[in-house]
Amino acid sequence: MTTIRIALVEDQKLFRKGIRAMLEREPDIEVMSEHEDGASFMKWLSEQEDLPDVVLLDMNLPSLNGMEVTELLQNSYPAIKIIILTVYNQYRFISKMVALGVAGYLEKNSDIEEVVLSIRTVNKTNFYFNESTVRAMREGYRHKSKNSSIRTINNMPVDISEREVEILKLICMEYTTTEIAEKLYISPRTVDGHRNNLLAKTDSRNTAGLVVFAIANDLYEIGFPKKTPGI
Repeated sequence: MTTIRIALVEDQKLFRKGIRAMLEREPDIEVMSEHEDGASFMKWLSEQEDLPDVVLLDMNLPSLNGMEVTELLQNSYPAIKIIILTVYNQYRFISKMVALGVAGYLEKNSDIEEVVLSIRTVNKTNFYFNESTVRAMREGYRHKSKNSSIRTINNMPVDISEREVEILKLICMEYTTTEIAEKLYISPRTVDGHRNNLLAKTDSRNTAGLVVFAIANDLYEIGFPKKTPGI
């Protein structure tokens, strides 16, 4: 069993301690560290040889807030996946954090089962958005953009090919590069080329950004069947 190493950054002590206690019951999750502010977390991180795989990050933090920590992580530790924990579930907050590079977004009233699910999913697929977040993204995007054309979350028009749409849907369905290549009878290098083109065209920093783009433009619906296990 692969252990997922996480760090927890949350200023409310009772909430932080409660999450830690429940996560430590999971056999595949190791809580490496907990912090009450962004500055102490970044200092701790700079002293580590082994980095966390996932960070659970509050938005409202003293001494470097969640947005500032996200920017620092993306610049210096891009391999660390970020899940935001917040009371804000409005489109403007979600789109801003996804644009910065977060991999997941959870409301603080989520139950512990969903927190665990988000950690495992982000570690495996690089993104996690629940139905509530998807609904907020789609409603906010539609309110913001009255144009029926395909657009980025910043409302810029995008021209993507049918093949790119096909690959985008498979990415959302959690297919790997190799699996996409096998399914479409193309090389992994070609898949990577299409993925890189999609990232550039949609102004996305990572897989989570591509998923948000697909959802906002009705190119993918959360709840669609994921890939069949073993295929």
